[in-house]
Amino acid sequence: MKAVLTALLWLLVATWQPQAQAQDCVIDSPAAVTLPFYDPTSAQAAVAWQIKLRALRGCEAHLQIENIDAPGRIALVGGSSGESLQTSLFTQASGGTPVPPAPSEVATFKLATGQETTVLLWLRADSTQWVSAGLYQRAVGVRIVRANGETLDYRETRIVSDVRATARARFGAVSGSGSGGSSVARLDFGELQQGAQRSATLEVLANTAHTLTLASSGRAQLVNRQNPTSSIAWSLRINGQPVALASGHTVLPFLERGRIRYQFDAQIGAVERVLAGDYADDLLITITAQ
Repeated sequence: MKAVLTALLWLLVATWQPQAQAQDCVIDSPAAVTLPFYDPTSAQAAVAWQIKLRALRGCEAHLQIENIDAPGRIALVGGSSGESLQTSLFTQASGGTPVPPAPSEVATFKLATGQETTVLLWLRADSTQWVSAGLYQRAVGVRIVRANGETLDYRETRIVSDVRATARARFGAVSGSGSGGSSVARLDFGELQQGAQRSATLEVLANTAHTLTLASSGRAQLVNRQNPTSSIAWSLRINGQPVALASGHTVLPFLERGRIRYQFDAQIGAVERVLAGDYADDLLITITAQ
C-alpha cells in the first residue's frame, strides 16, 4: 500500500509540471554592428544591419526596435566624458524612412513553417561631430510580437563606433591653399623696419589634446634671397607667449580641444648693416592629434 501511495503522489506532481512553449518565430541579429572609424572631417558611410526572422512554425508577427531615442535617432555614448555620438537609423542606405521606436513596428511579416525573411536597416553617424576620441556604443533591442503584444523572441545588438583622434587647422584672412590640402599664410612686411610686426590667426579644430610643431628653415632668421650671407633676426609670439625658434624645431603641447584660435605675432629684429634684397623665412606648422 505504501508503494501505491508514493506512485500516486508522483503522478500528481508530474501532472502539474509546466510544459515548455515552443517558439513560433526566432530572431537572428548580430551581437554587434560596427560603424566605420569616425572622422568628423569626412563624409560618413552607411552600414547595413541585417536582421533575419525565421518561422519554426507558421507565424504572423511585428518587428520592433527598442532603446532608440526618437524616430531614426540613436545616441551612442562614450568618449572620455560620456559624450554622445548622434547616429541615424533608416530603412534605406540613402536615408528613406526613419526607424520608429517601439511599440511602433518596423515591419509586419507572415511566414509559413521553415520560411525566413530578412529586414535591412541602415546606420550612419552624423557628420562634423567634434566629440572626444574613443569608443562609443549603445545596446539596441530587437523584438517580435504577436498582434496582442505577446513576445515571440527578443535579441540585443550593440551599435559601436570608434572616433579617431583628429585635428585640422586653417589660417584666417591672410591664408591660401598649399600642397596636400595644407593652409598657407603669407606675412608681407613690405619695406623692412626694426620692430615691424605682422599677425596671422590659426584656427584649429581638435577632438583631443594636440601639439603644434614649428620648424623655421632660417632658424628665426629672415635670409636674403639674393645673398644668403645677409640675414635679419625675427621673433614669434603665440597668444602673447614667446616661442624659441633658434634651434629650428619646437614642439608645443596643448590640452584644449574643440575650436581653438592661435594668434601668431611675428616681429622684425634689428635691421643694421644688411644688404639690399628680399628677405624671407619659411615657418612650417604641423598639428598632431594625440
